Amino acid sequence: MSETDAKKFFLEAIEHYKEKDFFLAEEKFEKAIELNPNRISILENLAIVYFENNKYLKCEDTLNKIIDFGKDSKQIFILKFRALKKLDKIKELKLYINDNFYSKNLSPKYKIIKDFLYPLFFQDQNDLDKTRKEFSNSLNELIKESDIKLTLDKDTINPPIFYLSYDQYENIELNKKIVDLYRKTYPELNQSFVKKNNNEKIKIGFISEFFSNHTIGKLYHGIIFKLDQSKFEVSVFHSKNTKKSMLFDNFKNTLNIKNIILPSKFQEKIDIINKEKLDIAFFPDIGMSTEFYFLSYIRFAKAQFTSWGHPITTGNDSIDYFLSSKLLETENAQKRFSEQLILSDYLPMYFYTPTSPKTLIDKQLSIKNKYFCSQNLIKVHPHFDEVISKILKEDKKAEVIFIKDADEIISKKLFNRFKKNIPSNYERITFLNKMSLENYIKLCGRSSVLLDTLYFGAGNSFHESMLYGTPTVSMPSENLKSRIVLGAYKQMKINDPPIVTCIDDYVQKAVEIANLDEKKMLETKRYYSENAKLFLFENDEAIKDLERIFLKLL
Repeated sequence: MSETDAKKFFLEAIEHYKEKDFFLAEEKFEKAIELNPNRISILENLAIVYFENNKYLKCEDTLNKIIDFGKDSKQIFILKFRALKKLDKIKELKLYINDNFYSKNLSPKYKIIKDFLYPLFFQDQNDLDKTRKEFSNSLNELIKESDIKLTLDKDTINPPIFYLSYDQYENIELNKKIVDLYRKTYPELNQSFVKKNNNEKIKIGFISEFFSNHTIGKLYHGIIFKLDQSKFEVSVFHSKNTKKSMLFDNFKNTLNIKNIILPSKFQEKIDIINKEKLDIAFFPDIGMSTEFYFLSYIRFAKAQFTSWGHPITTGNDSIDYFLSSKLLETENAQKRFSEQLILSDYLPMYFYTPTSPKTLIDKQLSIKNKYFCSQNLIKVHPHFDEVISKILKEDKKAEVIFIKDADEIISKKLFNRFKKNIPSNYERITFLNKMSLENYIKLCGRSSVLLDTLYFGAGNSFHESMLYGTPTVSMPSENLKSRIVLGAYKQMKINDPPIVTCIDDYVQKAVEIANLDEKKMLETKRYYSENAKLFLFENDEAIKDLERIFLKLL
C-alpha cells in the first residue's frame, strides 16, 4: 500500500469524524498511521478520536509520541491535560502542568487548577490523608497569595467540592475557604438581586442541571409537582442538557410550572433567574454541576436553600438554609453546616413508587449468598475492602457484586485494589456492566442482601431497591452523607433494621441475612417492601411539612 492509500484513509476518517462516528474515524486513522507512522497530523487526529472513544491510555500514548517528535502546542497540552485527568493520574498531571510551556502562558487559571486537582480514587487511607493534607495546604497558599482575576465564561475552573466528599471527614472549613477564593477570583459571583414579589403566591424556583432521569430528578420532581399551587408559584431552571429527558417533557407539558432552559453565558443565566423575582431559590444539589455550582453564589432571593441532593454543607454564605430531616441528623448536627439547618419531620422528598414490568417470583427472591453493592464505585472507601474481605472469608459461598463505573479506569483501579487487598477471594467479586433501571431493580430483588458503602452511602438507589424489599446493611457515621438509609428505615417504621456500628457487626449482619432460609428471606423482603409502599413512597405528609417550612420562613 502507498502514500496515496494513507491519504485516502485519512480523508475518510475526517469525514467520519465530521459525522461524529468516532469509532469508524478511529479505524481509518489507525490504518492511515500504519502506512505513515511518523505523520504528525494523523497522530494528532488519532489522539482526538481515542479521547472521544474513552480510550484515554491510547490517547496519552499517542500524544507522548507526538511530543517525542518535538511537536507541542496549546491543543496538545489541553488534550493531554484532559486525558490525564480522565485517567485519574493526578500526580503526573500536576507535574505536566508545572513543566509545560503552554500551561505557563495560556492563562493564570492553571495555577488554581493545578492545586484544585483531586483524585477520584484512593488506594489506601494513607494515600487519602496525604492528598487531603496537600490540598488543604495548597488552598491556604492560594488564598494568601492569589490575586488572579478571571471571568466564568472564559476561564471556568471546576470546583473540587464534589470529590472532596467521598471520605469520612467533614468539609465545612475547606468549603468556606473555596468559596472565599472563588469570590476573590471571580468578581461576578458577588452579585445580589433581591426583588420583592408582589404576588399573593410565594414564588419558588428550583435550580439544577439534573432535572432529568437523574437521582436529583427522581428525588425532587415529586416536590415540584406536588406543592400547593394555590400558595406557590413554581419555576424550574435547568440546562439544555436536560431537554432529552422524559422528566423535561413532564415539566414542559405542565401548564402551572414555569419551565426555563438557561442559556450558556453566565450573566445571561443570572439575568433570566433574577427576572422571575423569586421569594425562594432552591438548589437541590450544589457541587455536581460546575455552572450551577457558581449560580449558587448569586443572591436571587430572600431565602436560599440547598438540600441532600448532594448531602454536604456548601460553605457558601449565599445559601441560608440546608433542608434535612429529624430522621437523618444527630443532636449536634448544626456544627457541620455553614447553613442554618432546617429539619423536616419526614425525608424531604416525594419519591414515586418504582415499577417493574415483570414481577420476580418467590424462587428469584429467595436466592442465598448473593451480596450486592450498587453504589457508585468512587464511594467505595479503602476501609470498605475490609468489609468485603471478611464477608468472603466468613461466607464460603458468597458472591459480591458491583456495577462497573461509566469510567473504565475507576472500575479497573477498584478491581486491582481488591486483587491486592483480598488476594485469596477476589475471584468471587463480580463487576457487572451498566444496566437498565428495570434490570437494576430486578438485581436488587434477586440479591440476598444489599451493602451500603461506608461514609457516603445510598440514597436514591436504596429507595429503588425497596420495590422488592431486599434489606440494606448500613453503618452510619455522624455525617448526613452516611445516614440516608438509617433515615429511610425510620420513616418505614422497620423493627430492628440492619444498622450497625462497626465493621465486624456489619459483616455478621450481612452474612446472617444472606443465609436466611427461603421462608424467612421472603417474609423479610415482603415486610420491607410493604412498609416502603406504606410510608416511604409518595408521602403526601412530607409535602405538607415542606409547605409549612417554606411559609413559616417568609
